Amino acid sequence: MHFKSVGVTGASGVMISAMGRLVILAVACMGLLLLSADAQPERRVALVIGNGTYAEAGTLTNPVNDALDIAGKLRSIGFDVIEGNDLGKRELERKIGEFSDALEGAGVGLFYYAGHGLQVEGRNYIVPVDAQLDMPVKLQLEAVPIDEVLDIMEQQTKVSLVFLDACRNNPFARSLSRTATTRSATALAGLAQFDSTRGSFIAFSTAPGAVAMDGTGRNSPFAAALLRHMAEPGQSINDMMIAVRRDVVSETREGQRPWEQGSLLERFEFVPGGETVAQPKPAVPPAPETKVAALERSVGDDKTAIEKFLRDDYLAPDAAAIGETVKRLYAPSATIFGTRYDSDAVVKLKTDWFAQFASWSFSLEPGSLEVTPQGENRAEAVFAMSYDYMSKDKSAARMTGKARVTLGLVKSDGQWRIASETSQAMN
Repeated sequence: MHFKSVGVTGASGVMISAMGRLVILAVACMGLLLLSADAQPERRVALVIGNGTYAEAGTLTNPVNDALDIAGKLRSIGFDVIEGNDLGKRELERKIGEFSDALEGAGVGLFYYAGHGLQVEGRNYIVPVDAQLDMPVKLQLEAVPIDEVLDIMEQQTKVSLVFLDACRNNPFARSLSRTATTRSATALAGLAQFDSTRGSFIAFSTAPGAVAMDGTGRNSPFAAALLRHMAEPGQSINDMMIAVRRDVVSETREGQRPWEQGSLLERFEFVPGGETVAQPKPAVPPAPETKVAALERSVGDDKTAIEKFLRDDYLAPDAAAIGETVKRLYAPSATIFGTRYDSDAVVKLKTDWFAQFASWSFSLEPGSLEVTPQGENRAEAVFAMSYDYMSKDKSAARMTGKARVTLGLVKSDGQWRIASETSQAMN
């Protein structure tokens, strides 16, 4: 999907550079989904964990829901997401190792955790679902220090973001109840502040010494507020947390107040100013059933045209006229992997990309196309595609694979055009 000015190992395992060493990512090897090193924002990688079904501490209803929904939201705004739910200690450590590997060359790292957590002697821990914390001596064997995850991010990225929707009580002050219905009971000590000064932002679902509620709906109050506000265009992370805190305080009747600490050296926005996100905010009520049905019929009737558009145009770019192809396929202003570009910028980025290859081919995986109405003359198309690239550099390995592509489409003058696109490599 993009070039980088630093080395990244691609699907082929070969290190290539754009200025002497062309960088190719496996997920970048597809159709018209690629950006140049100068224009592409830095890669953003997230680890999202939800632990709710505990062997020794009862069951929490919403952490897995929260993690699934946060992971989906992050993907929709351009993050590469590694996720895991109801993880034991060894599984959790493997996910952290996978996260560490994925952070190589990334500009932003994010860690979201929902479930039980605790502080002991000023250090914060994640509690795996198989933890047995009946004796203090077992802490180092059974729990995972959160600061180790933060250290991994700070060593490899310029921006490290941590969101903790976790229990705040000390399990050594009381036994963990098998019938716990909140992420913390009477908390005797809150999570401790982190000793971090290298470009980090850490958000806690509640203030020190307070209760983090699991919630009565699908999500916890903290996760629900994050889902509502995370994708607002042009909003700084600090302003986002003010909005999140306001929502949580209101929903819990001041029973829970999110809290954060930070050492960011520059402004961070999840969605750059002017960017639009196709996925609706969870707080927005659904459209009336009659309107939804009408939209589904309208787009459903045109699914054949969308599939034809993908097969004949998007997946079959004219090698002799890439510039004209891009102008025809894309809207005058298009959002690609979280960044908005005008027509000329898109043409240049795509043309530069294809200029590197002697040949290429793409195909739509049978039965994979899903079309969802997004409003009048708008739709989202999600599908799996196979790709095969042959580089002009004969020393470079051939690149083949599959990717899951998401396109935001708009209909103008009877023709579908691309208003936004993103993708994710498939195993």
